[in-house]
Amino acid sequence: MDEALQFKNQIVTISDIKYFLGKGMMTDVPEILKLDQDAYGSEMKWSKARFLDELKNSKNSFYLILRKNDELVGFICISLCRDEKCAHIENLAIKPGLQAQGLGYFLVTTVVQRARQMGLKQIDMTCRVQNIKTQDLFKDLGFVQAGIKPDFYKDGSDAVCLQLHLNKINYIGSKNFGR
Repeated sequence: MDEALQFKNQIVTISDIKYFLGKGMMTDVPEILKLDQDAYGSEMKWSKARFLDELKNSKNSFYLILRKNDELVGFICISLCRDEKCAHIENLAIKPGLQAQGLGYFLVTTVVQRARQMGLKQIDMTCRVQNIKTQDLFKDLGFVQAGIKPDFYKDGSDAVCLQLHLNKINYIGSKNFGR
């Protein structure tokens, strides 16, 4: 599993546009915070301390970042539960204006492939019940609803839980983004 956590930075093509895909680092945190704020506004998910803690915990979590012309345009954060052989998508953000162009789809599919390489059995994630765009993205990739968490967010909003069981052939939705 530790081998699969190693990640080689690379240039990728998504919808005929070249992007830099790399492992997130401490120096990326200011840009990650800004992107999180831009994407979620007042619903911003995490504090600077939380981002730094996740990046420090490199044995059980990792970030992938996506850049276009040196500008951070997306990121995804995954935490691992090694004993249960599962992963949780902690955070995913795409720059407003670039959403619905395949970047989130690309990051999630990259993480799913990595999870399979690690021999994980399941990936899960939570999002606001009202966030239909995100739910549709994950359902397109084979995730299924696993429940509702009432009053999950600080403002009292409920969260929907989605899961992907990796031991099933249920993956890669209807789109192809230049893989």
